[in-house]
Amino acid sequence: APANHTHSTTLSSPLIGSATPFIALAGDSTLATIPGIITPSSTLVHGTLLHGRACSISTMASETARVLAISLHNQPWFGEMYAPLLTALRSNAEFQQAEHSTSAIQFLSQHPEPSAVLITDEALTLRENSAVWEAVLEYVRRGGTAIVMGLFPSFVQPNSMKPFFSRAGLHWGAGSYHRTTLALNSAAVDVANARKLPQRYSQKAVFVNNVVPENMWYKTDDNSVVQSAVFPPTSANTTGETAVAMATVGRGKLGYVGDVNAEDGSNAVILAMCGFL
Repeated sequence: APANHTHSTTLSSPLIGSATPFIALAGDSTLATIPGIITPSSTLVHGTLLHGRACSISTMASETARVLAISLHNQPWFGEMYAPLLTALRSNAEFQQAEHSTSAIQFLSQHPEPSAVLITDEALTLRENSAVWEAVLEYVRRGGTAIVMGLFPSFVQPNSMKPFFSRAGLHWGAGSYHRTTLALNSAAVDVANARKLPQRYSQKAVFVNNVVPENMWYKTDDNSVVQSAVFPPTSANTTGETAVAMATVGRGKLGYVGDVNAEDGSNAVILAMCGFL
């Protein structure tokens, strides 16, 4: 939306009798307080709840596509670091971000269901958030798309990755951590996305291992070496490892992007996985 354009946003909850409309300036933060529902610190950006208890949000920006980011361990720099990606997502869909388990589960239960769900940090690997992870997997098994990305690879405990992905029926675990150049695996990506995604790009990433070739969107090859100012350029071509993967889970898809620096190429990959490239 243009910088000075306003749009109306409605907050509603089964705990209150009627919806409460307000006007939010696009690009600005607006404080809203509804007793018992949203705390005074609740912040709405582009009509999207960033803090507060569960509620539903509808905007005039999109009546169809909706992207939900689950950020239970969000960091203050996430919005700035991923600004280009978030801007692109907001131009294609309503964007919601849940920082509490209750709001995450309620957003997941809204209809129509999200077009895509982003798991932006490591919180869902923890036992206390297992119900949220299971709700995400149920959404995926019904035909949804979820992508593990963002701060997840930077903060996850390596030994928690295998049990985390095993809940989805995948054998993925923690692999290498380094910068290298990966090549697009056209056999795993549909033709439309393959035409738009970079053929090769460098990223510093936490790789996952035990990935079958048909689930690797990008893979290392004989030209992939560890890119470091400290270590020698040894081969980074390890069988079964990738930093970009997407697998079928039930009727849906579960993706992983291990880039820790929000490279432009990885932003394009996430948009493609969401269906917005």
